[in-house]
Amino acid sequence: MTAAILVVGQVALAQQPVSQSPLEFTSSIPWLNQSFHWAKEQALQYSRPGSGSTGPWYEAALPGRNAFCMRDVSHQTEGAAALGLYAANKNMLGLFVGSAAKSRDWAAYWEIDNEGKPSSADYLSDDDFWFNLPANFDVLDAAVRMSQWTGDDTYRTDPDFQRFSRITMTDYLTAWQLEPGTILTRPRIANRRLAKGQFVDSRGIPSYSEGTKDFVIGTDLLAAEYRAMISYAQIVGDQGLAQSNKRKADEIQAILERVGWSEQEHHYFSAIRSDRTGYGSADTMVLYFNAAKNPQHVQGALNYVSSPAYWKEINIEEESYIPLTLFRYGRNQIAYQVLANISDPQKQRREYPEVSYSVIAAIVGGVMGIAPGNRNDGYDVSTLSRLSTKGDSATITALAIKQNQIEVSHTGSTVTSLTNLSGPPLWWRAEFPGKLAQLVIEGKAKPAMHCTTPEGVAISRIDVQVNSGSKVTVSALPAGSSSK
Repeated sequence: MTAAILVVGQVALAQQPVSQSPLEFTSSIPWLNQSFHWAKEQALQYSRPGSGSTGPWYEAALPGRNAFCMRDVSHQTEGAAALGLYAANKNMLGLFVGSAAKSRDWAAYWEIDNEGKPSSADYLSDDDFWFNLPANFDVLDAAVRMSQWTGDDTYRTDPDFQRFSRITMTDYLTAWQLEPGTILTRPRIANRRLAKGQFVDSRGIPSYSEGTKDFVIGTDLLAAEYRAMISYAQIVGDQGLAQSNKRKADEIQAILERVGWSEQEHHYFSAIRSDRTGYGSADTMVLYFNAAKNPQHVQGALNYVSSPAYWKEINIEEESYIPLTLFRYGRNQIAYQVLANISDPQKQRREYPEVSYSVIAAIVGGVMGIAPGNRNDGYDVSTLSRLSTKGDSATITALAIKQNQIEVSHTGSTVTSLTNLSGPPLWWRAEFPGKLAQLVIEGKAKPAMHCTTPEGVAISRIDVQVNSGSKVTVSALPAGSSSK
């Protein structure tokens, strides 16, 4: 593993200025409250409001290294956004996208230090540096997600972000032989410049998996590439290129299902060899990037990830992806178990920065089911309670999303209130599990709309406008009941 994803022992945090956040969470579940308060405090300890010319950032690598890595940042952005660290997210993503260069075959800097320079732990020269190929795709997708979360159009219009997105979808694919027609026949290290060097066997690892070298492509790379192509279509102005990428995305996804799937073990391989055999597991990453489309494969991957035999043996980095991913696929019981496990005070390596940010994201996006709307979806924010029982309750307050601060309260999975604490009027999509005939808005029953989430979960929903300073409550109408 690279030093960017390896922690040995406990590391004391440097005494540096940290950011603040008004975000608060309370629930009827004591351990969940404890997890939130620990995660918020820990995450903010890693935040840096500004560091000279580097600008605002947060640690997203080894604790105490004072650096941030492409994979970690891409994953931590959602938790950071919930904490209101908009400026840090944009600054770090901007430093990555601005660093992509032809001299490195359009790879960005894998890890950047607190001075805004490539970390000496991973970089010696443009010919000798560490880089994992899913990273460019991951950063592109993170930028799109942050444009949705913040409503900041400069993620689409800024020249550096435009350039990076376009290059990643064109020149980067060609340089690293990641086009659908070449991706299975490429060499493991496609652009070796030096016969000897510290990172010559790591200059373009075709996966986030780094334990072995006997493979040509990682299934997580296929999943990340697919997701980036789909995400790119949401921000690009060139519809011709967007359609071309959509076709490529379908081809990459078909390779994922055809070659990345283990018929014998009923889950996704981690690594694919040159003879198209595979080994290991990339199920978490495939699900995280929402790249699995075959319903039987989706269920097989979910069953694999849901097994304690799997998530109790993997490293903390991979485990930190699981709770939010399983919540989104409706595997709530296991999601709660893994969330409790990674936030347990006795958990080894709990201090790794990614963990605390992931806990925040899992509570906000998983337990509370809060998500931003896309630019053309017609709503600003959606909610979907994933509380376990009807007696449970939870409230998140002072959550920054787009131009608003909001408060969301759930009672079980049948009653949700949203308060627009500040900002302009917003459109709220109130979602509830299952297929319901009607939903009740402030005592008035309205026909419910029905749909299936991208993860295959059936929901009922209704859209309602919430003015600044106003509170609206929507509830599910019990079966056999009526309301006028």
